[in-house]
Amino acid sequence: MKNIVFRAFAAVMILMGLLIPKQAFMQEKLQGKITISGAFALYPMMVRWADEFRKLHPGLRIDVSAGGAGKGMTDALGGMVDIGMVSREVYPAETKKGAFAVAV
Repeated sequence: MKNIVFRAFAAVMILMGLLIPKQAFMQEKLQGKITISGAFALYPMMVRWADEFRKLHPGLRIDVSAGGAGKGMTDALGGMVDIGMVSREVYPAETKKGAFAVAV
């Protein structure tokens, strides 16, 4: 009897996972603003990401500007932007100030 109940429960859980859209689980609505500055080389990709991310979270404002890798790092370390786009290695002096790389 326990085996039948377990199998029925497992089947229901699997069906729920397949039938309920992902959006139903996304309860949290993002709001506010993300600011991004930096490398011209990364600008087109970041604009595309921002456009797609806005579709999922229309309450979120994303500002992307290009000005070069040095500007992106300076803006990020200075607290002017949330994300600094850098198309080069992060220098040790920048790492000491809190910068870290995320490969894309």
